[in-house]
Amino acid sequence: MIGISSYAYHSLPLSQALEQIEKISGCAEIYSEGMHDIFRHPQIPHSYNLTYSVHAPTTDLNIASIREPIRCASLELVRQTVDMCIKIDAQTLVLHPGYFSYAYDIQAAKVALEKSIKQFADITHETGVNICIENMPDWECFLFRYPDIDLDGNTITLDVGHANTTGTLNEFIKLEVGHFHLHDNNGEKDEHSWIGNGNIDYSALRGILKKNNTIKILEHRNSEDVYKSLSALKLMKIK
Repeated sequence: MIGISSYAYHSLPLSQALEQIEKISGCAEIYSEGMHDIFRHPQIPHSYNLTYSVHAPTTDLNIASIREPIRCASLELVRQTVDMCIKIDAQTLVLHPGYFSYAYDIQAAKVALEKSIKQFADITHETGVNICIENMPDWECFLFRYPDIDLDGNTITLDVGHANTTGTLNEFIKLEVGHFHLHDNNGEKDEHSWIGNGNIDYSALRGILKKNNTIKILEHRNSEDVYKSLSALKLMKIK
């Protein structure tokens, strides 16, 4: 199933964003920031005939924090977001892997991230919500830009565009993918452009995308790119 991230409609209230998505898709990923903060609008998703996934907040959340109180607070926010997923019957929670501020701290941040990840499999087992760690683009402060983190049995959100900026798409495809983010770029910047407006060979991914039964989310910054990508996927017979 091809779904749409609410981020393409981030300038609209969540209700209007979901109304627009419902016209073109049966699935929406709620990007839980700003006017789409699921904690502020827990009842709105029930008004629409949509299957949901949720993108966890990024503001004030760092599961790789080298400050243990911050890491623990981030884990609590993840648990609360899982509870929100249960309330709207969302089976997938997309989660960023965290970040570090100074290169000196990268190893400590990796240890903190792996410590956090070990707890997610238990949460998934208890709740049925699959916590999928997202690979990140080529920005130095992010972790999990390369498949060098032990996911301890958890699946990933394979962000195809992010992997293109790090030249690691072939490596990430080998991991267990529980969710996809689809967009395009030229391998240099994380542009989140429409499919066909970059150098990602989506035709080569057709078999993988069709074989994998997980939800594929178009993650764009505006509705025009959403429509262009939907047309491109239709031509490739990817649904």
